[in-house]
Amino acid sequence: MRSMKENHTWDMMRLPKGKKPVGCRWVFTIKYKSSGEIERYKARLVAKGYTQVYGEDYTETFAPVAKLHSVRILLSIAVNLSWDLWQMDVKNAFLQGELEEEVYMASPPGCGHEAGKVCRLRKAIYGLKQSPRAWYHKLTTCLSKKGFKMSEADHTLFTHKGPTGIVAVLIYVDDLIITGDDIEGVTSLKKNLKESFDIKDLGELKYFLGIEMTRFEDGLFISQRKYVLDLPTETGKLGSRPAKTPIEEGYQDHGEEELFEDVKQYQRLVGKLIYLTITRPDLCFAVNQVSQHMKSPTVYHWNMVERILRYLKGNPGKGVWMEKRNDTSIIGYCDADYAGDKKDRKSTTGFCTFVGGNLVTWRSKKQKVVSLSSAESEYRAMRDVTKELVWIKYLLRDLGVQEKEPISLYCDNQAALHIASNPVFHERTKHVEIDCHFVREKIQDGTISTRFVRSEDQVADIFTKATTSLVGDYIQNKIGLLDLHQPVLRGSVEPSDVMRISLLDQGEERLSTAGMAARMSTARMSTAGMAARMSTARMSTSAMAARMSAARLSTAGLNMAGFAEKLTLKEWREVFLAKFPQLSSGASGENNI
Repeated sequence: MRSMKENHTWDMMRLPKGKKPVGCRWVFTIKYKSSGEIERYKARLVAKGYTQVYGEDYTETFAPVAKLHSVRILLSIAVNLSWDLWQMDVKNAFLQGELEEEVYMASPPGCGHEAGKVCRLRKAIYGLKQSPRAWYHKLTTCLSKKGFKMSEADHTLFTHKGPTGIVAVLIYVDDLIITGDDIEGVTSLKKNLKESFDIKDLGELKYFLGIEMTRFEDGLFISQRKYVLDLPTETGKLGSRPAKTPIEEGYQDHGEEELFEDVKQYQRLVGKLIYLTITRPDLCFAVNQVSQHMKSPTVYHWNMVERILRYLKGNPGKGVWMEKRNDTSIIGYCDADYAGDKKDRKSTTGFCTFVGGNLVTWRSKKQKVVSLSSAESEYRAMRDVTKELVWIKYLLRDLGVQEKEPISLYCDNQAALHIASNPVFHERTKHVEIDCHFVREKIQDGTISTRFVRSEDQVADIFTKATTSLVGDYIQNKIGLLDLHQPVLRGSVEPSDVMRISLLDQGEERLSTAGMAARMSTARMSTAGMAARMSTARMSTSAMAARMSAARLSTAGLNMAGFAEKLTLKEWREVFLAKFPQLSSGASGENNI
């Protein structure tokens, strides 16, 4: 209320004839820190926007927010180019926006205003339909006056290119991410924003939209660990045994199962899981499957949701590792199954893209039409990832990063690659929609270059089907999906010569307590470093970041997080055993990997 009075949000007056006031109420919330501690208690007055009438007290309402894809791309560029990352938070942002319409609001409850008078709103207030748009217009106008230019690829990204470098600002409502190599420009921007708005400088970027970020000298780790730890309480099954995979291999939908009673709970949990895929690409396919049954879920679908939660229980701290490689190249991988849905025989598209060797976007999506061949389903997947790659190229251009070489697009289907490269219509492809041939156009103009990749190296495979834990862990390591909170090795050497291992970083491994003493001569790990690793299980992210460097084990040649080496599972095992021969078959360390 104090903020509203200081901001002169309204004037008290009698309600004019023919006008209807908008209702209002108080909303009480608790704001938490990234550590889970209570930061402060908040009481906010909000308008009952659902009582507004279009054309009378509001017209346009659209206001963009930053795409999460843009956030990850900006993070990867900042890491690769050694840009610092800062965060600012605008206090009571919606109260800053100017209203263009004539809006009246009922007197707030408990404020003791004179009876018969209402509030004639001068500024926007939380709850009004046009408030987000009013605030966005106010902030972007301020940035434009300071010389910032809006990106055509994402209207929430603003950049300023000066003689000493570039400054970039990404807007998500009232949260701002600021980065760039022009330190003087960043300082000037912060000063100007503080003069224009009631804004708080949060310093280094650490916690954004529920995403925890930890910066190292050689990279950045993003995860949603706190968010994951809160999920099991939803089902009341905290003691359930963790699952090895998020979805059962060979999953088949049982459409004739009994309907699940609590549809609201199902929808609420699936919605939370969808948000979790921001940093957990390993959940993408499983969440895609359960999200297709939001209206009438069955008991089988609910069991699938519970399995995802049990999988999360085993690795709550897993997230995306972005490594500094001094690289800004773009790479895409696409894949598709064929008629995977046994009900309607539609296929599933899966793709992922990398900027500077770091995973930035991914998707698992059911195709809208039935494909008549595996080549056709793969070709449709190529269309989707091509659109994504072109958009990323435009976004990087606005950040001052020019992609001179054609973007590499990897696909494991030779027939689809021939269709994309051959401009002649064939009898079996003439029915494919025109927009699919967008791929051909981008190949011909040099925007993308298609390349074949072996199926065992196809990292987009986990977005199209349920895989075994061995294959899943192998791909996750290759795309940089790691768990910094779990300092032990898991898995075993199987008779089929396939091994699973979880890497701490590119070229790093985690040692389990068992067998550690036997491996110390090879690992060359100090006692202090080993103790630091053993104690990280209950360390906070910030404390762990300070101690991790003392406990890292260099394993040159095991480059599984990046793309410098394309190793099969068998080759991977051979490289590892060559590095640690005492772990080979018959050695005392067998089955302790």
